[in-house]
Amino acid sequence: MKDKSPSGLNEWLHFLKNKKFPVKAVNLSRLKTQIKRTEDTLDGMQANIASDPLLAFAILNEANRIIPNKNSEIKTPFHAAAMVGMNGIAKLFPRFAPYDIKTTQKIPHVAAFLSEIQTSYEAATIARHWAIEKLTSHEDDIFWITLFRDAARWLLWFYAYPTMMSIRQKIKQGEKASQAELSTLGCRIDELTVHLCSHWGTPQKVIESFLTKHIPNAKEMQALAHLAHHPDELPGFTEDKRLTILINNPLIFSYCANKVAHEASLMRWDSKNLPFFYRVVATVMHRRLGEVIHTAHLASTEAATLYNNGGKISLAQQLLDPNLFTGKNTPNQKTKVALSPISALKKALSQKGDIDTKQKANLALKTIKQAIPNAQHSIIFKHSNNKVSPMFQSGYNIEIIKAILWSSQSSVFEKLSKKRSASHLSGQKLDNLLKDLPHTADQIIDTNSHLILASTQTSKNEMAIFWLETRTEFNEKDYKNLKQIVSLISHSTP
Repeated sequence: MKDKSPSGLNEWLHFLKNKKFPVKAVNLSRLKTQIKRTEDTLDGMQANIASDPLLAFAILNEANRIIPNKNSEIKTPFHAAAMVGMNGIAKLFPRFAPYDIKTTQKIPHVAAFLSEIQTSYEAATIARHWAIEKLTSHEDDIFWITLFRDAARWLLWFYAYPTMMSIRQKIKQGEKASQAELSTLGCRIDELTVHLCSHWGTPQKVIESFLTKHIPNAKEMQALAHLAHHPDELPGFTEDKRLTILINNPLIFSYCANKVAHEASLMRWDSKNLPFFYRVVATVMHRRLGEVIHTAHLASTEAATLYNNGGKISLAQQLLDPNLFTGKNTPNQKTKVALSPISALKKALSQKGDIDTKQKANLALKTIKQAIPNAQHSIIFKHSNNKVSPMFQSGYNIEIIKAILWSSQSSVFEKLSKKRSASHLSGQKLDNLLKDLPHTADQIIDTNSHLILASTQTSKNEMAIFWLETRTEFNEKDYKNLKQIVSLISHSTP
């Protein structure tokens, strides 16, 4: 069955832009009651509005939509509620999808949604504390900007839970977040967020927190981190005008706090990637690295106290682990991350030492089944002493495979048996090649077939030949994965 999930920026925009905002049923019900009661005021509703981020976010967007003067745009939900008024808030009710927190544990996508919101609150609190330490006077604005820059992520977890789980697993297996998002969604989440925020009428400052005009690009982040290279010394000063402007823009706190909170949530506080962002912030604040880390940890404890919605174990609780920074974690203390199929093959080959062609082929086929799910049929042959014989196969009728004269004259197999090679064939290109395959091998090729052929030397006198065929299609990732597998079992690979 084909995956019906959206793919690419435009499809995800279409999928999400008109989705209702999930709001706790109890908060929505209370707000409706408050608006009906004449004795209630907007001041009395502030706590209820602030307790549900997407409720606050919708009101903030509505206020910025109806106020034409963008130079004094509204950045906090309390100011927004005052501008929209009770009648304006009441008109937003159809845009909300209430959910019951009592059933959270039974519904994975709601639990994941709440977990992501909690991480966003932790990021916002860290950004706020960093801003306070630098005396920027923008700490409240930075809190809300940091919180709401994750709004698209919240919706993705609520409405596209399996897709987001796939991205998370790829990141845990060592893939870069940007690559995991591109390969799964067909676009970056940051890119999607910018377009959605533009559609919703979100304050411009939230959008600016993603744009390299206002935050450092990768090279500039490296330059800022380098200035705080010595942890026991105060960071150096930059003479670059562009970097000076970025340092004085409080949005850099929003960006870095978001990275820190999400990294710590996914990979724990002892993640090797966190010190980089701490060093950037140390340069921005002109504080020692230890002070920056202390402030982040302190902020996480405040977030655990004020914004713990039960979605996950708080970052503050992680800090209580006595083995957090000692490297003495047991399997029960730190969850083992499953290796990707190709990484597992690499590990298995290194552990087994010197193994023969048949053992390599067996491991390779197991990996193909996991890493190349589009391969409906697979055969791995051994070529030795001018003879070709199937070692393992998957998906074909075994009797048909045995009946084919694989050692008969074939220019294709002759080429494969002489040197390491790989080719991806389909359509007319494959049709033209059928006559050059071993006698009667064309009977297992369909008119819609895609065929990948590859070969490599697996011992001093043996070659392995790979035959992967599908009636749908292979993509570039499938082809790349097979080449990696072939390379790993090669005789020249240690």
